[in-house]
Amino acid sequence: MKPLLIVTDMDGTLLDGNQQISSENERAIRSFIQSGGLFTLATGRMEAAVIPFIRQLDITTPVILYNGARIYCPVTKEIVYEKLLTVTASLWQTILEALTNEFGLLVYAENDVYSPVPNHIVREHEHKEGVRCKPWNETLITNPITKILVIAEVPEQLHSFEKIVMDSGLSCETVYSEQNYFEILPEGASKGTALQVLTEMLQIKELHTIAVGDNLNDISMIQAADTGIAVANAHPELKAQADQVTVHHEQHAIAQIITELMS
Repeated sequence: MKPLLIVTDMDGTLLDGNQQISSENERAIRSFIQSGGLFTLATGRMEAAVIPFIRQLDITTPVILYNGARIYCPVTKEIVYEKLLTVTASLWQTILEALTNEFGLLVYAENDVYSPVPNHIVREHEHKEGVRCKPWNETLITNPITKILVIAEVPEQLHSFEKIVMDSGLSCETVYSEQNYFEILPEGASKGTALQVLTEMLQIKELHTIAVGDNLNDISMIQAADTGIAVANAHPELKAQADQVTVHHEQHAIAQIITELMS
């Protein structure tokens, strides 16, 4: 049997509605690792929001963070791959002027997250991911950053931010990581590209990669993997790209996939 690597998205895929890993998923993952399989995560989250889950599962394979802008090794605690985003002063001005209380803006840089307007939307995101935003720092406008996340109460309102970025001509990637999450990433950053980089790093002959996801930011990863799997609750566009569709994430989808692999 070829060596296997399972890489899974977190929100809406591995985690349940309470942002936890079910006991069923945890047992299956541990069994898979103990049998010689490789297991890791690919998420839009930052280190601080992922490390508790890395520890819970004893993950040693590098994890993909910030939707592919960074790969972090949990063993050495080092960043082993990174792309950065440079935003022009004029675009920063336009973005900040467009902010209203209907939006939450989070800026990720150097292992921290900042928000110029820490409103109720930002606070809800902090609670969801177990992180705390730092006060806004003007140096963010002049230095490279990891990514920008815009959250809207009404998803359609995000189109205005997408237009701002497109009209600016900024060299970047954009993705909707959730229905009401719009992300601005460094040029060339994606989960799919990061998965390709990770497999090259591992240098394991005939490694078979299995990617599991639920949303639009997972499409590149599903396409890059040898086998791409969508959970039943996945976005229709992701399902159309997947090789397989498994059960709903609330039905312990990762455990279901592992059970089928090991049977």
